[in-house]
Amino acid sequence: MKKRMRIVWPLLAAAVLCSCSSEASILKSDGIVLYNQKNYKEAEKIFLQAISLDDTNASVYSDLGMDYIEMKDYDKAMKAFDQSIELKPDQQEAYRGKGLIYLEQKNYDAAIGEFTTAIKNIGSRVTALDYDILSYRAEAEAAGGFYQEALATLNALIELNVHKNDSLFLRGTVFLRSGSFEKGMNDLKLCADLAKDPFLDFKIHETLENLGYADAGVEFLNKIFESEEDTEEVHLLKGKSYYLLGKYTNALQELAVPIKNNNATAVLYAGLCHENLGDYKKAETIYKSYLQTNSKGRNDAAIQAVWAQCAYTQYELGDFGNAKHNITSAIALGDHGRMEDLCWNEIMILYQLGEFQNAYDKALAFKEAYPKEERIDPEIAFLSMKLTQQQGTGEGE
Repeated sequence: MKKRMRIVWPLLAAAVLCSCSSEASILKSDGIVLYNQKNYKEAEKIFLQAISLDDTNASVYSDLGMDYIEMKDYDKAMKAFDQSIELKPDQQEAYRGKGLIYLEQKNYDAAIGEFTTAIKNIGSRVTALDYDILSYRAEAEAAGGFYQEALATLNALIELNVHKNDSLFLRGTVFLRSGSFEKGMNDLKLCADLAKDPFLDFKIHETLENLGYADAGVEFLNKIFESEEDTEEVHLLKGKSYYLLGKYTNALQELAVPIKNNNATAVLYAGLCHENLGDYKKAETIYKSYLQTNSKGRNDAAIQAVWAQCAYTQYELGDFGNAKHNITSAIALGDHGRMEDLCWNEIMILYQLGEFQNAYDKALAFKEAYPKEERIDPEIAFLSMKLTQQQGTGEGE
């Protein structure tokens, strides 16, 4: 979900708007400072102290609710917003906060309802917060498949020139989802031209690919190379883009800069380039060199991907023993969104090592963890057969 305007607008004028006691007002302001510094746990303590001094101020509960959202404690956030509404039924920020929770939980009908209620509580003049709520409602409408409603909301925002780039991007995706390819592409191109941001160009490419228009996304990848920014992030972005276009030599040139700074993602893409060039040994060398000096104490998705890809290259090279070590190291880092693939690859490696019982046990665990993955069934049957053959020859004794 977008992080635009996570801070509730009235927080900026808390000391003026707050009707609570002087001490509670000071605490509220201190909590806002901590929130803005992303020190959410400390902000929570301060907001709760303010409430203990004055539990009649609806805005403090809204502030606390937003703080809980950042900590992903949605139950506590919802209770805080409900308390805010109980104290002040037209508390716009609380309805907005509840809408954000429902949007995060993919409960789009409920999110639309909360955002609509928040809009109904507009005061005598329209504020930036009102436009922000409309933007989130459009996001919920689009995600929920309410395309006509989303287009109506987005048309109004674009006409008012509010969050124009975000609105154009979202309207473009809504057009594409509803079958209006030309209109969708026009919005995305206009959005890209206005922003002149290589990272947005990459996001548009990804969006088009996810919607089934990968070929249409190529022109946005090519726009990335027009950027003259000489930063590690842009070099990495260009390297990824060249990789996706199959220009592996160009990609390696761009990736050299972030690799010097031990960027794990750059290392991963450099290795993938060599794999696609058919040089698995070079890819393995890159992965191993990085892991030897950078893996200690690391437990994140990027380092896990390097462990996993190193195991893959060793599998391709027939070095199944080291492949087992590396896939085990990757799995030990926990679930960073790729555990199913890691567990599958582990089973394949164990099979190549002739560890049929271990592979069979892992396959059964895999089936239990991922029951919808039907391709494991023939693997289980095959491994069962190998175990029977092994027992018949006495190899397993």
